[in-house]
Amino acid sequence: MKYRLVYLTAALTALCSAFLPAAASAQDITIQGKNFYKDGKPWVLKGIDVEAVNRPLGNYESAAGQANAKQLRAWWGPAELDAIKNNFGADVIRITVSQPGLDPQSPIYSPAYASELLNAFKLARSHGFVVIVSIDAQSENGIPNLPGMPNDSTVRAWRTLAPRLAKDGGILLELFNEPALPSNAQSQKQWAQSTQAVIDAVRHEGATNILLLDGLWYARSTNGLLPLVRDTLPNRLALAVHPYLARGIFVTEKQWNDQFGSSAKKYPMIATEWNATPTNGCIGPDTPSVALSLMRYLDSLHIGLIGWAIDSNFGKMVKDHTNYEPTDYSAFTDCSKTPSDSGGGKLLANYPNN
Repeated sequence: MKYRLVYLTAALTALCSAFLPAAASAQDITIQGKNFYKDGKPWVLKGIDVEAVNRPLGNYESAAGQANAKQLRAWWGPAELDAIKNNFGADVIRITVSQPGLDPQSPIYSPAYASELLNAFKLARSHGFVVIVSIDAQSENGIPNLPGMPNDSTVRAWRTLAPRLAKDGGILLELFNEPALPSNAQSQKQWAQSTQAVIDAVRHEGATNILLLDGLWYARSTNGLLPLVRDTLPNRLALAVHPYLARGIFVTEKQWNDQFGSSAKKYPMIATEWNATPTNGCIGPDTPSVALSLMRYLDSLHIGLIGWAIDSNFGKMVKDHTNYEPTDYSAFTDCSKTPSDSGGGKLLANYPNN
């Protein structure tokens, strides 16, 4: 397979080469054993996902989609960043980016989009945040029905982005958001092969950043995966879990342990995406109490947590973009198809002290 495809313009290359000022690079994230360290001190991170730049502007199938894209970008900025820091005590921003928007062979590839992303990362870093960059290939990222596993397009997208982020130890790279296959022996083999190709490509581009590897079953299942891949750098791989509740099959401590807890006891792990709202991660009337139990379980394993998302109606972490008050369960009754102000915002704000 020919992975080496570089079609960025000279202007974008010049911009990227000047991307990170020295002040933004002050933070350095490292791993020792299963624990994360920030500037040499033990660190359990807390953060929020931002969807503002999750696909190229203009690539929307409807006027409503275009309007929503512009609104998310309008919210993104100093006020939103300050709320993430002050209302949640967060020190991490996870920024979801479009795989097809960064793949030179994709019909929606855009050098302007890559430039926009670099500016977003730079802004977050200038406000003192560690940044997780997560490549996504789901329908909201620009093209429906893309493969739900890492592939050649993932490699090409990272070849566009990784060299520009390679020297900043405060940026972590989440290589592929939510591999969709269920967890079984065949899927684990496919996961290992496709993930290894992305790891190799990113390292070939000179990136020394910590790499985050999402598990199977939309990142719920990580047990048994990390030993299947290798890295040329020591202590620079970690697992990413998305512990969204699932009725009857992902609601108890035993079920969590069987899917990701066993690996969390051995290897570094971050919960890079979570929420529990009537429209997202809902299991019925017991959602609030089970979500609290999950928070305590994650805390017992010293797993850092990122809430999804500050700018989504379906995974609301704040009630509005005026006061940025965290969502809660005071008005929660049951699952619904209608977005509401119920959600895990306060659980995240209080984490790990729920």
